[in-house]
Amino acid sequence: MKRVLLLAIVILSVSVFATSVSYDPQGLMFMSRPGASINVNVSLNKGMGSTYYGGESLGLSFSVDRSAYVAVLDIDPSGQIQVLFPNVYDQDNYVQGGRTYTLPTDKATTRYNLQVQSQRGRETIVVVASTSPLNFLGNVFSLFDRYPFPYLSQSINNLSVVIDPVFNTSWGMGYTYFYNSYVPFTVRTTIRADRNDANVYVDGIFMGKTPVTTTLETGTHTVYLYTDRNLVYGPATINIQPGSSDFQFSLLPNYIYGYLEVTSIPDGQVYVDGQYAGDTPYRDFEKVGSHTVTVSKWGYHDAKQNVYINRDMTTSVDLRLTEKTEEEKKTDNIILFSIIGVLIAGIVIAIVLGASD
Repeated sequence: MKRVLLLAIVILSVSVFATSVSYDPQGLMFMSRPGASINVNVSLNKGMGSTYYGGESLGLSFSVDRSAYVAVLDIDPSGQIQVLFPNVYDQDNYVQGGRTYTLPTDKATTRYNLQVQSQRGRETIVVVASTSPLNFLGNVFSLFDRYPFPYLSQSINNLSVVIDPVFNTSWGMGYTYFYNSYVPFTVRTTIRADRNDANVYVDGIFMGKTPVTTTLETGTHTVYLYTDRNLVYGPATINIQPGSSDFQFSLLPNYIYGYLEVTSIPDGQVYVDGQYAGDTPYRDFEKVGSHTVTVSKWGYHDAKQNVYINRDMTTSVDLRLTEKTEEEKKTDNIILFSIIGVLIAGIVIAIVLGASD
């Protein structure tokens, strides 16, 4: 029994002596992409950004909002990736949605301990979830007879390639990090952009949507911002100095672009190729090429125009919407209330079925 307990201790941070992120965090940053459909939460018993010292136990919990296959990965400051879950003692990685799991789970065959080794550096925990089995773990399972907690990769730069098939499923990711054997000097930092919906990544970890206020260790960090419309900033390096830091970034398209300007009477919602873009008066980047511009407003007929966007040029569209008749408005209301009724009925059925489970 004593031997089993000793075997069931995971030593994190095997050979790291840096006091900051020494790997290129772009390998982690670009692992994520728009389209996640599973919400993943991951937490440490001392909280994200806490300090753990050698010999301490790392309490790690996670949850997903729908049942999924889960992998918990530990990325040490050198970029090596160790699989903490599933492991030889805790192999069933299909978890139930809406439930919080703490390692070891209640399905573990042995009560193991995640123990921190005394090595300076920052470690990142990534939780990957998918409704389909995680095929990248295939080789990991085959190594359990030799390594209870195998390494997935010796370099974080291979991570996006290794787990790429996950993005063809219903998936989600969660992140947290901790400092190993030192307390960093941190600075309150605000990251803003000219887009309020920009996703902010710092050292590969998703920090939220702009504006983001957080605390960062003094020194250099990698930042990357993007929107769902492919407007980006970076990756670039920022230098955090003692005192409050405030950064303002302007995002640019990652495609060849011109400008689209749309006005209408009355004002309405602008759709470009069927996707909502904003309200009139509207001006923004647009990909070079042909597009269909539509302006909509409740109680009015849509107005459309086909346009061609030229590189570095502004294409202007001015549309006039005609008001619908009272009979047409009445029909629209009937359709709207019917749709709302169907949605409410679907929600009720889902709640009843969920309660029955």
